[in-house]
Amino acid sequence: MQMNNKNHQIKKNNKKKSLLLKLIKYIEHSNIKNKEKIIKLMLNFNNYKKKKINKLIGILAEFENYKKRIEKNKKLIIENANKNLLLELLSLAEDFNRCFNSKKEKDSKKEKDSKKDKEGIKIINRKLWNLLKKEGIKKIKSKKGDVFNTDIHEAVSIQTIKKTELKGKILHIIESGYSFKNKIIKYTKVIVGK
Repeated sequence: MQMNNKNHQIKKNNKKKSLLLKLIKYIEHSNIKNKEKIIKLMLNFNNYKKKKINKLIGILAEFENYKKRIEKNKKLIIENANKNLLLELLSLAEDFNRCFNSKKEKDSKKEKDSKKDKEGIKIINRKLWNLLKKEGIKKIKSKKGDVFNTDIHEAVSIQTIKKTELKGKILHIIESGYSFKNKIIKYTKVIVGK
């Protein structure tokens, strides 16, 4: 296919050259005044076209290189953003490990200090939610009795109920939903009354 296009282009260029040569010969053998000027103008015009085409090809090549640079930079920015988030999550994972290792040591010594363990887990939990909030994660506010909304809720089950005022409303929230920078990334999973 590509070879055919090249052959076609070569034939087309050969036709143009042939026509230009025929036109020059015609002008040379006819009684046209200022033959040399006309021929020079024709040749200059042909050279002008070639220069413009070459310039356009150069601009297109520069634009392609620009697009590649932008795409590469975009990937680097995303990788760095992900790296920073992962480093913060790793810090939380290490906190959990220290908490669990501390509990194992206490269990082996037959000590019970669940109040400190609970406090440690609360601190880690608070750090995790602060990190998520800082990154743009928000919890979707839904509660029992709210009208079921397919834009923010996902019905995991439908229960038949006798109370008509609860039909089409949320009976139970199974999992909370979340948005990231005002876009839903996880729908609130609910049980709906029918």
